[in-house]
Amino acid sequence: MKKLILTLFICAIIIPSYAHDKKSLIERFTNSGCVPCRDLNVAWYNATTHDLVNSGLVSHIVYNVDWPFPNDPMFLLNKSDNNTRRGYYAVNAVPWIDLNGSDFSTSSGSTALINAVTSGNAEYSPFSIVITPSKFSNNVINVHIAINRDVNDVTVFGSNVKLQVGITEKSVSYASPQPNGESIFYSITRKMLPDGKGTLLTIPAPGETIELDLGYIPTTQFLNLVNMDSLRVVAFIQDDDTKEVFQSEMTDVEYSTALNAAFQSDETIGVSPFTVNFEDYSTATDTTSIVSRAWDFDNDGNIDSQDENPSWTYTSEGDYTVSLTVSDGVNQFTRTLNSYIHTLTKSSDILVVNGIEYATYPAEMESFYSTSAGFGDHRVDVWDVFGDQGFDYASNPNIQTVDLFQHIIPTSVLMQYQKVIWIGNNYGGDLSYYDAAQVLDYVTMGGNFLLATRQGSNFFDTPLRNYCGITNFTGDLTLDTLHSMDENLLNIGSTGAATNTLVNFVNLGTSSEAIPIFDDNAATAYKAGFRLNKDSAGVFIYIAGRPYRLDNAASYADYNYMIDNWMTSTFPTGVKSEENSVNTAENYRLEQNYPNPFNPATRIAYSIQKPGFVSLKVYDILGREVATLVNGYQQAKNYTINFDAGRLASGIYLYKLKTGDFVQTKKMLLLK
Repeated sequence: MKKLILTLFICAIIIPSYAHDKKSLIERFTNSGCVPCRDLNVAWYNATTHDLVNSGLVSHIVYNVDWPFPNDPMFLLNKSDNNTRRGYYAVNAVPWIDLNGSDFSTSSGSTALINAVTSGNAEYSPFSIVITPSKFSNNVINVHIAINRDVNDVTVFGSNVKLQVGITEKSVSYASPQPNGESIFYSITRKMLPDGKGTLLTIPAPGETIELDLGYIPTTQFLNLVNMDSLRVVAFIQDDDTKEVFQSEMTDVEYSTALNAAFQSDETIGVSPFTVNFEDYSTATDTTSIVSRAWDFDNDGNIDSQDENPSWTYTSEGDYTVSLTVSDGVNQFTRTLNSYIHTLTKSSDILVVNGIEYATYPAEMESFYSTSAGFGDHRVDVWDVFGDQGFDYASNPNIQTVDLFQHIIPTSVLMQYQKVIWIGNNYGGDLSYYDAAQVLDYVTMGGNFLLATRQGSNFFDTPLRNYCGITNFTGDLTLDTLHSMDENLLNIGSTGAATNTLVNFVNLGTSSEAIPIFDDNAATAYKAGFRLNKDSAGVFIYIAGRPYRLDNAASYADYNYMIDNWMTSTFPTGVKSEENSVNTAENYRLEQNYPNPFNPATRIAYSIQKPGFVSLKVYDILGREVATLVNGYQQAKNYTINFDAGRLASGIYLYKLKTGDFVQTKKMLLLK
């Protein structure tokens, strides 16, 4: 679920303005398991930055990365934004400091940092930033930002100047020390608005001001882990190409009793027809109440609903801006979320998911996709989990539709494809958008999934390991060649100056049904790849190593063969008859529902061999009961029952038949 709101209403206010004082920006990268980070903090960093912040000389924001301690709780709460900023600066070690967009040596010391800040603050700034961050009674946060441009400014700006906004927690304390020995951490980034990529800024004319509102609806996890009374907002204007920071500002979040409009939806990305359920988080003042609401779901200027929590079905492909105007009878407030809803279509039966960070591996990513190494001569759609990286997928005519979303692929989208190829890397944050449980559900429903990645052990949770019959993985090793164990596959050698490191080979248990397809040519039981095709399920394939550091021509040939000859399972179509032709049942049986996937109704057929008490219930994926279809005595015969899931959200559901000693459960997929 997407838990953010963004409004961009821009007002041109012509007021006199003059040259603006610049406030330097310090961006710090750290990890709660980093001992050198602790030593730097103790030696001079914490004391120096506290003095600079308290003197109003700098804005300060800290991002936590996932090494050396991958379970750093400050990283885990905000993985996507932390990874985005880390990738932006190509951070490959901690501690790491950037001052006004340029690297600052951590060994330089306190005096050097103070001098650099003084020098930065003496520079000309074409902008001033005024931040008004507000927290409302339901903990919704709104950040109002006014950006004024110097009336005499003649700066020629690039086309990629962005506004970055971060909600930070002034201090984070733990009862027990973290692995590096520290218990208190400062200026920790908790959420970037709308995300770590920022907002493309419309540069105001000299002497003019633009105003923007950005909002955030905290998740339950956020509320449990963050002190809502210790929040501060950092905003800065940065050229995304040169990394130059033009201006920054930092302001504490204050409680507000003003009228505010806020909303979110259960899903933001789906396949047409796409039904979206909206939830209103608006608040009135302390002395008023909301008396009216006006929703516009498709930015056509018409009022589509006046309900508090409405639903809307999108029937055409496209990006949709949604707005909500609320009134308390005295004032009104409009919240507009630009390009908030995305309704997608597919152009191929194969989806390639890109997990390669372009900024880190530009030449290798270009070579990999230009040669179709990961999909052969097939036409494919691409989903890039890093969003818009500036990569030109259109240069390869085999690549059809491209979706650029920093988002876990919704199940409704995944199920549109019979074959999915995940090009992973476990670097820069691609693992944040991979869901092993979703993959296992997809495969058991009949989908074909190929996973090719370094550090593959991180992509297998316990259920997926058990399904594949994996006993254990190796540590991080180096791959020289994927040695074919199938006569139809070629050996694939590692190429390029950089080595194929951080590779996890797999040990398959004696009871595993998986078939090894690649070996690492070492005298061990570990294999570099396998395929698995269980009865009534799709195919799962694992290939160890960095796919972009393997020979492209051999990869092209092998992927071509695997797609055409192994990834051939199809989704089940279910029971097609409206009624069973035989009125007496020879045994107990629960059929696959039809249609499947469905929206919103489907039919479930089952057979009862002996009279008795029958229970047929529906559960969500967490095991919670959501519907009772049958709960009583039935005669021995064949039955078909209709199930309407109109009130349920998209997702995988289980339906269980129980009578006497017979119990059987099957899965079904609701796509709205």
